[in-house]
Amino acid sequence: MTLARELGSTFLFESLSEDQLEQLAALGREVSFESGTVLFVEGEPAEFLWVLLAGEMELERNVGGQRIRLATTSRPGTYAGGIQAFSGSSVASGYRATVKTVQVSRFFQLPSSELGRLLAEWSPVAKHLLDGYLQRLEGIEATVRERERLISLGRTAAGLAHEVNNPATAVLRAAADLRENVNQLQQAGRWIADAELSPERLRRVADLQAAAMGATPPPARAAIELANVEDEAGTWLQEHEVDNAWSLATTFTSAGLDSRWLASAADVLGPNQLSAGLNWIAASLDASRLVDQVQEAAGRIVGLVGAIKEYSYMDRAFEQEVDVRDGIEKTLLVLDHRIRAGVQIQREYDAELPPITANGAELNQVWTNLIDNAIDAIDGQGEVVIRTGHDAGYVVVEVEDHGPGIPPELVSRIFDPFYTTKEPGKGTGLGLDSVRRIVEDGHHGEVAVESRPGKTTFTVRLSRSHR
Repeated sequence: MTLARELGSTFLFESLSEDQLEQLAALGREVSFESGTVLFVEGEPAEFLWVLLAGEMELERNVGGQRIRLATTSRPGTYAGGIQAFSGSSVASGYRATVKTVQVSRFFQLPSSELGRLLAEWSPVAKHLLDGYLQRLEGIEATVRERERLISLGRTAAGLAHEVNNPATAVLRAAADLRENVNQLQQAGRWIADAELSPERLRRVADLQAAAMGATPPPARAAIELANVEDEAGTWLQEHEVDNAWSLATTFTSAGLDSRWLASAADVLGPNQLSAGLNWIAASLDASRLVDQVQEAAGRIVGLVGAIKEYSYMDRAFEQEVDVRDGIEKTLLVLDHRIRAGVQIQREYDAELPPITANGAELNQVWTNLIDNAIDAIDGQGEVVIRTGHDAGYVVVEVEDHGPGIPPELVSRIFDPFYTTKEPGKGTGLGLDSVRRIVEDGHHGEVAVESRPGKTTFTVRLSRSHR
């Protein structure tokens, strides 16, 4: 059977005349593939129309970072691709799915340019209808991109929840310890009333407590050194028959109180009040330490809330003067849960970087995608360099990683929608597409990438006023 006759036997081309079938067959070619062969990948330029003649094929699509099987078919005449034959928008220039063979299969392969020419010649009305269909498809793709934004927001929210949970847990734990400590402090303080101290001696006791509370904590010490210091203090306290000697030893040495202070305490308190007095002072030190912990943890929570408010430019105008460095720093704070794992951020900021008129929230999405990708590229271990500079009315930002690099044949496609170099389930291929659209379409700037093994640099150029 000739190729023209076989095409005519499919549901797709059964209405064509013999002359049209012969013309169609002459413009394309028949190709065969083994089972498991990938014909094309989602996001690649749809340069051909593929028509199944025999065999079976499977269609997959990347949705929210997951590979979703759309369909498996063996029906002759089933087709895919050819989208470049129609006008439509930029979203309609790539294959809509990844297609691979499930068994040995034959296809008719027709260049999209020839398909467009034939449609315009044979059925101009159908051509116009398909053009309109692809324009509507742009609206669908906008919805998909919005879904990607929500997924990205979900990841950011999960990271922030993790960051907020740590200090929140610390606050709860310190508050519970503080409640117990207050009870201990009340009990320990009774000795002052029972001891019936003279005003002069009471003043000396107050000075002793103040000196303890104002002591400077020592710098971090090696474990062996710290153990020796605590052992020395604990032995002294035990020899002087002080209750809770080893617990107090830890408290005093952590506060920077040494054996000389303990000797002065023994002189002020005397042998009868030494144990009660030292336990009272230790309870005071613990209370102060716990208050510091609550303040530090609460400050961390307030800082995170403020950072996300600044990051999202909440309650601000759509456009305003933006300090790019400040936006990058807020982004780094939001991504802190990713950076702690072993990533070093090297900042090379231009000290005289001018502000720009821009949508700050959108630019922070750009920095988030670029920095997050850089962290992925180095597999969470290594250095990411962030540079800022300016020239000729532009602000320039570079994000550099020292990962394996992007293969040369893939660099030209790295900003294509739905194209990703990450493993299935780890990327949707929309992050860098969003970067391109925000920078180029939204801010009339430029974004480019240079890559070689060991060094990949994304460069963003933004006009100081893109209106």
